[in-house]
Amino acid sequence: MNKKKYPKIRFYDKFVIFLKFLIRSRMLKVILIIISLNIILGAIYSYLDGIDFYLGLYWATDILTNTGTGLVPPKSPFLWYTTTILMWIGLGITLMFVEYVYVKMWKKNLGKKMVNFEKHIVLIGWSQKMRHFLENLPGGLGVHHNYVLIANIQERPLDLPDIVVLIRGDPEQEDILVNAGVKKAEQTLIVLEDDSAAVLIAMTIQSLNEDIKICVNLRHRENVKHLQRIGVEEIVCDEELTGDALIKAFYSLKK
Repeated sequence: MNKKKYPKIRFYDKFVIFLKFLIRSRMLKVILIIISLNIILGAIYSYLDGIDFYLGLYWATDILTNTGTGLVPPKSPFLWYTTTILMWIGLGITLMFVEYVYVKMWKKNLGKKMVNFEKHIVLIGWSQKMRHFLENLPGGLGVHHNYVLIANIQERPLDLPDIVVLIRGDPEQEDILVNAGVKKAEQTLIVLEDDSAAVLIAMTIQSLNEDIKICVNLRHRENVKHLQRIGVEEIVCDEELTGDALIKAFYSLKK
């Protein structure tokens, strides 16, 4: 069997994917805010206290992280009062840093959330088929579209690309579909082991967004008619694919 060759992703496309990941990263935003605040406060303190900038930067870091070494003490009562206030502010910043950086490193994308995408693609179900789909997209994952995966799983899969936003929950629940932004999505791909669940989800999505393009993978041919009745045109049936592949393989032996 000939293995299909997919075009390589260009450097520009890789850059776009990486840029999208950075823009979406709340962790990066928190780090950038803290670094910027350190630089600004360090510059102001060094100017008011008449010291070098590197000492002012150290003072700002010492205060905002609540380290409290006191190696760069203020020289005026005003700066002492200011330092005391900033220490309380720094306590909040430290807690925010711990929550969004350290906690997120160990518990990534847990809990319910809502995406604010438009014209994106919603993927439903996590399986080997979906892995293959994400790994072999000819245009490159995340270059032209944003991807949201709905899966009823406990932890984020290690091989799920970071560019894909994960919504954990049962896709048969309407609120989960709404959180994934199906009302504003352009396309959805449903790949589940249960045909009845796939049909029900397709019907729910169509009721939420009449303009969305729906593609459904079914296991049994007898369920195709249910999707055709509601107007779903893109239906991939495993039984038909297997049968066609067997016919093609059988007659290729005679050539």
